[in-house]
Amino acid sequence: MHLIGEPPDEVAMLFFDLEAYAPPSERATSLSSLVVNPARPGHLLLGGCFFSKRFEQSIPETPEVQGLWLWDFESEAALLRAIKARFEEEWKRQRAEGVRVLGKPATDLVVCGAGIAKFDLPALYCRSLFNEIADPAELFEVFFKARPIDLANEASFLFPEEPILYPKTTKEMAGRLGLREKKGSSKGVWESYESGDYRAIEQRTAEELLLVLDIYERLRGRIVRSAR
Repeated sequence: MHLIGEPPDEVAMLFFDLEAYAPPSERATSLSSLVVNPARPGHLLLGGCFFSKRFEQSIPETPEVQGLWLWDFESEAALLRAIKARFEEEWKRQRAEGVRVLGKPATDLVVCGAGIAKFDLPALYCRSLFNEIADPAELFEVFFKARPIDLANEASFLFPEEPILYPKTTKEMAGRLGLREKKGSSKGVWESYESGDYRAIEQRTAEELLLVLDIYERLRGRIVRSAR
């Protein structure tokens, strides 16, 4: 794994994983196991890790991961503007690549991650609205018109013993694919943020994104093999 500051010149897919912070006084007010609620004013987006590749390109053994983090910017708004700019640049590159899927032009940016439909994409939209970095319609275009591949919703075929279609956790997917998930609870991120151990958050998130890349490759490999 290499950490870089800029995305590659040609991409078609954007993989990413975000982290957020929930204040101690607001950690017992959720209907869900997901405690963070980016629509609440004090629930900060801390940043995340990003990796880009072309559709046909294999994921390298040592992927170059870009980190964008709150402590490297003057404010959460500045961080969000940087992430929005990254998405916009990926949109431009995707339009220029001219890829066709099932005979049709693939003109939409494809984004991939674990749980991104439930948290990451809505978090980017909500925090961007809260910080008023752009018009709501523009934010919807950038974040919600991308085509998400949420791995949590793609792996049910790995569990034929379970008749109910239900999103899978990263740990469940990794275990079934012979991979190891080391991320643990979000409380570790909150504790690291409160103590100022930002490098621990960066390393944790980079490792999680690398795991997402491994899961994606193994899922894709199983689908391609079964189709032949």
